[in-house]
Amino acid sequence: MTLRFGQSCPTCGRRIEVRLELLGRSIACPHCHAEFTASERPVPLPKSEDALMDRVERALRQSQGTIAVK
Repeated sequence: MTLRFGQSCPTCGRRIEVRLELLGRSIACPHCHAEFTASERPVPLPKSEDALMDRVERALRQSQGTIAVK
């Protein structure tokens, strides 16, 4: 049995289950593809709308590089 902990994505806010061995490592949200460090502590969302939109824009640009165009 693999041990896991729950964490919310700091970009899209969705809750994901993270394997314990990934704690402290860089992971990507399976929903929005934003990269962040796996942490048992909650990752605070940006306080301003501009900062949040900057994070969303970075995640979108990053995910566009991973999407295959047919």
